[in-house]
Amino acid sequence: LMPHRQQTLLAIGRVLFVVALCAAAACRDERTRATQVDTTTRPGTVVVPAHKDDPELRAATVALDSLDRSFARARASLDSEALALRDVSRLDSVYAIRYAAFERRRAAATELRATRDRARRARDSLAARASHPSAGKH
Repeated sequence: LMPHRQQTLLAIGRVLFVVALCAAAACRDERTRATQVDTTTRPGTVVVPAHKDDPELRAATVALDSLDRSFARARASLDSEALALRDVSRLDSVYAIRYAAFERRRAAATELRATRDRARRARDSLAARASHPSAGKH
């Protein structure tokens, strides 16, 4: 080290040490503060009343609600399993087994989400057709 830069480097080292301590203190109980936000569903964004005179729309709404609840349960289960896997040693064979099962469940949840989204588009299409009956007839 050059003698004229020694004080500057020591000052930078002290500042970096303080910043590292602050960052460590801020992240100390991160696991207890972590929250999972489900961005795949937006409650209240689309309200489609099931008309009593349209059994197809009513059935589509019931099916969508069921898929929505199933996906929410799968997502919550995967979130808790991911948090549990975070604390397991990755070198342990139990981790490999649990992670493989987690990945299978994640793939199933991804397919469930895609099915739910297709059902939502179909239901929204039926609702649009029901609200504009003349638009569907040519």
